[in-house]
Amino acid sequence: MKKLSISLLLMIFVMAGNSFAQNLANAANKAAQDSVLLKALKKLSGIEVVGATRHNQQYTEAYEIKFTQPVDHNKPDGPKFTQRMFIGHTGFDRPMVLSTSGYDARGLGGAEPAQLLKANLIRVEHRYFGQSVPDPIDWKCLTVWQAASDHHAIVQLFKQLYPGKWISTGASKDGQTSIMFKAFYPNDIDVSIPYVAPLNTGKVDPRIFTFLANVGTAEERQKVYDFQIALFEKKKELMRLVEAYCNKKSWTFPMGIDRAYDLNVLEFPFALWQYGVKKPMDLPGKEGTAQQLFDMLMPVTDLMWFSDSGLKQFLPHYYQAMTEMGYYGYDVKPYKKYMKDKTYITYDFALTPYGLDTTFNPKTLPFLHDFVQNKGDHMLYIYGELDTWTATGVTKITGPADALVMILKGGHHGSSIRAFPAEEKQKIYDTLTRWLGFTVPVE
Repeated sequence: MKKLSISLLLMIFVMAGNSFAQNLANAANKAAQDSVLLKALKKLSGIEVVGATRHNQQYTEAYEIKFTQPVDHNKPDGPKFTQRMFIGHTGFDRPMVLSTSGYDARGLGGAEPAQLLKANLIRVEHRYFGQSVPDPIDWKCLTVWQAASDHHAIVQLFKQLYPGKWISTGASKDGQTSIMFKAFYPNDIDVSIPYVAPLNTGKVDPRIFTFLANVGTAEERQKVYDFQIALFEKKKELMRLVEAYCNKKSWTFPMGIDRAYDLNVLEFPFALWQYGVKKPMDLPGKEGTAQQLFDMLMPVTDLMWFSDSGLKQFLPHYYQAMTEMGYYGYDVKPYKKYMKDKTYITYDFALTPYGLDTTFNPKTLPFLHDFVQNKGDHMLYIYGELDTWTATGVTKITGPADALVMILKGGHHGSSIRAFPAEEKQKIYDTLTRWLGFTVPVE
């Protein structure tokens, strides 16, 4: 190998030195830039910066923050609670995506609209979940309007920093929350993109049963039914596996493990089609052993949902469902001979052990349906064809609202914009471009 000349060595050292100096300068500039959001956050009224949080390369800064909110927005000077949020910053001149969680929030997450639009992101934990729980709890203040008012206060505050376009989004109950926020405060958000979001018609929405009676092929539906019958007929053998599994998890059941098992079997078709984790034609029937049945059941629907720990974790959700937002129930008619329950089962069972009132407010859902069809402009609804929740989704716009519904063929509860075929994806991007007033490039 030839020796390098002295002049060439000097040139390399100079270039390396320049590169090192440039890296130092870039780091210093980035540090100065990174401090901009932190300084701005500390000037906002009611905001506490908990600390930096993990984020992807899209954001230059990201923080966990808490915002002081009134428990009752009708009484702004009354009791308060702190609402947990996460913020990822790309630039004050970029759009802001508001990701409205329907449950707790543990980080920024991967909100698709924020990625597509190269936008800032605020992820908000829902009141009464996670770390955003008033003390003491006043259940009467867990309403759709109160939650929407939380988001309204957040938007009004952060528009001081981000004056550009605002987009709200969320998937499933998160998306449902996004719809409800837009309905009560339509001028806060320029565009709303709810994913796989239900909008029920009453305390129990019968459209679920129509969907389950028609989804897939007749052969697939028969396989699902045969699997459930096998679960009931071999219950005695299965219960040994179930009890050992639940004991290992230290789960207890307010309704008893026997009834929890029955409820789990009734839940199976809903969960199977919702997520598509297992294929109907792969399900064993009466020929399956107890172990084979157990191994197929648990990945689809786990008894955790009916345990004390599971019910307590989702108690605010069940309260909202049974008092205002609606949900689904279980039709026991095809399984009467196997069950102690002989009548229709609603999710009131989740609330009654804790002494919570399950009286349903009949006014909220009609208001929301009217808004969606007649006033819900600039709303993009994303659904999956095979997802059970599509049964109660906004799958058609029959009124004058300037909105778009897109249903992904073969899609389940994880359906996304990126998953659509090119032609349908182009329609989505063209619509967003028209609504937002700037070009949204197709990925």
